[in-house]
Amino acid sequence: MQEIMNAAKRIAAVVSVLMVCTVSEAQDLSFSQTYQAPLYLSPSQAGFTNGTRFGLNYRNQWPGIGAVYQNYSAWADLFLDRFNSGLGLLWVCDNDGKGLLVDNDFRLLYSYDITITDNLYMRPGIAFEFGQRKLDQSKMISYTDITSDGKYVYGGSSIEFENLRKNRFDAGASLMVYNESFGVTFAVDHMLEPDVSFTDTKDKIGFKWSIDGQYKITYEPSYRGSEPKTVTVVANYKHQYSFNQLELGAYWYYYPIEIGASYRGLFFKVAGELTNTDAVIPNIGVNFNIQNRHAFRVGYSYDITISDLSSFGNGAHEVSIIYRLLPDDMRHRNYKMKPVPCSEPIMGYSYTGSGTRSRSGYGFSRRRSSWGHRRHR
Repeated sequence: MQEIMNAAKRIAAVVSVLMVCTVSEAQDLSFSQTYQAPLYLSPSQAGFTNGTRFGLNYRNQWPGIGAVYQNYSAWADLFLDRFNSGLGLLWVCDNDGKGLLVDNDFRLLYSYDITITDNLYMRPGIAFEFGQRKLDQSKMISYTDITSDGKYVYGGSSIEFENLRKNRFDAGASLMVYNESFGVTFAVDHMLEPDVSFTDTKDKIGFKWSIDGQYKITYEPSYRGSEPKTVTVVANYKHQYSFNQLELGAYWYYYPIEIGASYRGLFFKVAGELTNTDAVIPNIGVNFNIQNRHAFRVGYSYDITISDLSSFGNGAHEVSIIYRLLPDDMRHRNYKMKPVPCSEPIMGYSYTGSGTRSRSGYGFSRRRSSWGHRRHR
C-alpha cells in the first residue's frame, strides 16, 4: 500500500511539471465554502454588509498524496455609506506541489447599490486584478528523474525555462439582483484571458462565467428578539473553457449553529467531456456575537470525493474564519446583532429588535437620506 501511495505522489509531481511545460487550459480553484469566500464569488459582494469585514480561507486538497495542493485566501471589505458603494481587497494563493508552482492573485473590487423597486435591488460590481505565477525549478521532477522501479534519483529537473515568473493583469465583473428572500448573480472573470506560460507556448487563463442563485425559507420568524430559523437553498453553475461545474446545496440556520451540505459535479455528461461527479460536501459553522459590537464565524467543511480519485486522495479539508466590526452608529442598545449566517448574500449580517425592515430586507434600521429614498446602510 505504501508503494502505491509513493507512486501516486511521484505521478502527481510529474503531472504538475507536464502542466507547466505544455499547452493547458488553466482553470480557477473552487472553495467548497462558497459563501464564506464572498469576494471570490463575485465583485458584487464587496461591501455587501454594513460595517467592515475580514476573512480567511484555507483549503487542503487531496492530503492523501502529501498535501500537494493547498490554497489560501485573505480578504477585507467595507461599505461607504456616503457613496452607496462597497470596496474590497482580496488575495488568493494557489500553492501546487509544495511550492513547485505558486500563483498569487490580488484584486481590488468595487460595487454600487441600486434600488429598482421597494422590494427589489441591483448591485453591479467590477474587479481589477494583478497576478504572479512563480515556478521553483529546484522542486521539479521529470520522467528522467525516476527509475523504472519508481525511485527518485535526481534533485532538480534539467528542463530549461525562459523565466521563472510570469506577471499578468486581468479584470472581472458581476451583476446581482436580490431582495430579502432571493438573490441571483451573474459574474464573469478573466476578461483579458492573460497568458501565464513560462515558455513561448501560449497558456491562457480561460474566460469564466458563472450564475449563482439562492432562495431563503424562513420557517420560524424572529420573535421578541430571537433569531429566525431558516433554510437556504443554493445553486452555482460555472463554465471555463470546456469545463462545466454545478454546485447544489442547502443550509439550515439555528443560532448559533448552521449545518449544510452540497454536491459538486454534474448530473449529466457534457458532449466531449468526461463524467463530472466530484464530491459531496458536509459543512458546519459556529457564530459568535460579542456585546453587539463584534461578530465571528468559524466554519469547517470536508469534501467526500465520489470520483475515481476517492481511493487515494482523501478528499479535502477547508476552514474559514470571518470577523465583522459593527459601525459606531449601529452599536446602541436598540440593535441586536445577528450572527453571520452561512448563505451570506441572502441572510447577510443583520440586526433585529428595531421593528423596521431594511431596504434590502436584512433588518437594518431605515433612515431618511438625501438620495430621496430610505437607505439601509
